Amino acid sequence: MNEKDNKFKILSIDGGGIRGIIPAKVLYHLEEEAIKKDGPNARLCDYFDLVCGTSTGGIIAIGIALGMTAKEILNLYKDNAKKIFPSKSTAKAFLANQPYYNRKVLEELLAKNFNQQDYNNNTARIYHCKTRLCIPAYDLDKGEEHVFKTDHLHNMTRDCHMPIVNVALATAAAPVYYSPYSFKYTEMNSVNECSYINNVDGGVLANNPALIGLTEAVYCLDIPLENIEVLSLGTGTFNLKDQSSIKKRGLRYWLLPHKKSLRIYEVMASGQSIYIDNTMKLMSQGAGHDQKGRFRYHRIQKMLEQNIPMDASDDGSLNRLANIGQELYKNNLEHLKHFIQHKIEPYKHNI
Repeated sequence: MNEKDNKFKILSIDGGGIRGIIPAKVLYHLEEEAIKKDGPNARLCDYFDLVCGTSTGGIIAIGIALGMTAKEILNLYKDNAKKIFPSKSTAKAFLANQPYYNRKVLEELLAKNFNQQDYNNNTARIYHCKTRLCIPAYDLDKGEEHVFKTDHLHNMTRDCHMPIVNVALATAAAPVYYSPYSFKYTEMNSVNECSYINNVDGGVLANNPALIGLTEAVYCLDIPLENIEVLSLGTGTFNLKDQSSIKKRGLRYWLLPHKKSLRIYEVMASGQSIYIDNTMKLMSQGAGHDQKGRFRYHRIQKMLEQNIPMDASDDGSLNRLANIGQELYKNNLEHLKHFIQHKIEPYKHNI
């Protein structure tokens, strides 16, 4: 923990597909501010004791934890959106019982970006993260959640052996868009082979992972609540509203695209994120948000006037997302700068 201010700082990033450009843009500007203050080698992993991310937020969180620049992460989205989300045919996918997209391109892009350093066998693993990390996914094989973690607890070192690309693909395996993700790997300095079968997007259990981060800090790391500071970044929300009087809201209503987006995904993702945000506010500020803060919690989110689907790849949508991120940064500048006032103590692994 940072001895200068005795605070444990958590960064949490929501899921949301290509809308990850919004938090990536916010973080790009924040890192530029850190570079101005602390020099060209400053990275966001130097300022947060724990980084949590779900789905697209998991990809961003992993990049940050590995020490990538926020600019590199932002460009990963902006430069490759059309490759990751090419045009799709709903009818073809429905009739063939297939997901919308093949993850091959995404896998190659993540491997290229996450494996830049001279890691053993050129494979970045959770162990190589420069700060603590929590990434949720749903284990369809076992029917339970799994939060992939760094080895910040002495008795929980299993996940640190996992290749980081596999973790990113597991948390981003959004139902309908991608098939469940299975992977195998060999543990570091060992011949033991491990496998994980049918992982599904972490958004089905925690599209907003802020509460995962808070729980990890308080109940696993024994951080006093009053020492915690949370920065929670959303990916834009388009809260589903439907006041029409139609009676049939069956399979087609929920699973066929409406304005290029799936209603079932939008209502689950936005509802989850709002609930977690309200819970965090209640825990931080008390009922009615009128008490003194128990811990610092700052949520940055944008209510979208027009929906931008999570798989949008047209230039207009990408520019809108970047502009929203820039606007959010400007409107929250003082709150954001607080989180880069001091660097954290360097993270030490338990293995």
